[in-house]
Amino acid sequence: MLGPLPTKYRFVVAACALVAFIGVGAWAGLSIDTVLPSTGVLVGATLGVVASLLLLHDFTSTHPHPRAARVHARRTPRRH
Repeated sequence: MLGPLPTKYRFVVAACALVAFIGVGAWAGLSIDTVLPSTGVLVGATLGVVASLLLLHDFTSTHPHPRAARVHARRTPRRH
């Protein structure tokens, strides 16, 4: 995990991981005779998405979106 990043940088990290894995998948597809390059690109894209999720997911958070605390007004006791 890379920590809490602004949205723009999260997109940059995800795009870089996706492009890198697609490139490695295409290269692997071209270097192996029995596998088509399109299959390598598909496998690379799948691994890139998984890598992006693993890089950007916060595993320490128990709640995905913290909620604001509710403030209740103090009630005055009722008189009977």
